[in-house]
Amino acid sequence: MPDITNGELVTAVDMPPSVWAFDDTRISDISSTAYISGSPLVSLYFIAPTSGRVLLTVGGGLQDSSTANRVHLAPVVREDGPNGTAVLAADVVARGIGCTDQTTSFMYLSRTTLLTGLTPGRTYYAHTAYKVSGGTSGDIQSRDITVVPVP
Repeated sequence: MPDITNGELVTAVDMPPSVWAFDDTRISDISSTAYISGSPLVSLYFIAPTSGRVLLTVGGGLQDSSTANRVHLAPVVREDGPNGTAVLAADVVARGIGCTDQTTSFMYLSRTTLLTGLTPGRTYYAHTAYKVSGGTSGDIQSRDITVVPVP
């Protein structure tokens, strides 16, 4: 789809509302080295704007619960719903956040990236996923995800 150009009328269909989800349930002693969604699930639905681009923000409070663990938190995006085709897999390097090992107090951070190539008008489902890397245990104090349509 073409971009919205200068002077063009922008309608509600072009810019659906921003959405966000948050939970501050403490998750202790995470031991999974593969990404998991966790409970309670932090998820949302959004509609892609005419541009097919959104700002995707993931944030949270992470800590190492021993001395050799990194905790990773990243977004996952799927078409249509929880069982839809994945358009973005969890990846701390490309779009996620993480704390270093020996982070013995909660470290709160976020990361915003531009997600492109979405089908305008299509419904998407996004959620957070987390894991530990380099050790056996870590903690999360909060998780959030935000989607903001952009022209």
